[in-house]
Amino acid sequence: MKGTIRAVARRVIPFRVRLELLRLRRLPRFLVERRTMARRRADEDEAAGFDYLLAAHTSPLERVPGALGTAIQDGKETNVTLAAGLLDGLVVGPNQIFSHHHSIGRTSRRRGFREGLELRNGESEASVGGGLCQVSNSFYWVALQAGMRIVERHRHGLDLFPDHERTVPFGCGATVVYNYADFRFENPLPLRVMLAARVEDGAFVSEIWAERDPGHRVEVEEVDHRFFRENGRWWRENRLRRRIKTPEGAVLLDQEAAHNRGQVMYEPDTTS
Repeated sequence: MKGTIRAVARRVIPFRVRLELLRLRRLPRFLVERRTMARRRADEDEAAGFDYLLAAHTSPLERVPGALGTAIQDGKETNVTLAAGLLDGLVVGPNQIFSHHHSIGRTSRRRGFREGLELRNGESEASVGGGLCQVSNSFYWVALQAGMRIVERHRHGLDLFPDHERTVPFGCGATVVYNYADFRFENPLPLRVMLAARVEDGAFVSEIWAERDPGHRVEVEEVDHRFFRENGRWWRENRLRRRIKTPEGAVLLDQEAAHNRGQVMYEPDTTS
């Protein structure tokens, strides 16, 4: 019965109205937890003390050349640049939680954000602040490699484009919709970490630095990757395993970090 009611509501109530209702439902908890989230940024002198790089990732701002119109692409690049400025230097203490939304806030034209491409309700559309999923995607991958504990993560159920200079496994996304769907991680280390973010040479760079060597190494590996057909549609699936080892190679932790599955929106090459 509940499933039927939800299905009828999706057809009758416009998506934007439903989204605002979801935001309103989460708002009280969102406001209460705000004071507990990592929000302090290091000044230049303090930032110099974070000199051990845990993980880094660089991703092009234009993944598929020419796929987006100039205005939408420019808007996305503006949005990513603004977000980088808000995240750069953010300090996350031991057992403290990083939240994408608490750190960046709600995007608006008043704050300088522009229209970029956003995937909503299974469809792409121009929206103020669109394109910021590149920021959350990148920091999700970096957080996995840095050994952070993923607290909240959502991903699109669609694989939109064929692999084009892909440097991370399929499914390493963390979609965000203020304030309803957030990306969060907790710092499990007994030392502080600091985020670094910037746009340079047409790419977004994300890094997590520590005050010192934590004494272990992290490996993230893709396993069980496949394309398959189901109900006349192409799907893609994989799993990510994360291993934490001592510098000598002894395994401290071996866990499944994620199980990804999404509908493929292009004709996949299954010959390789």
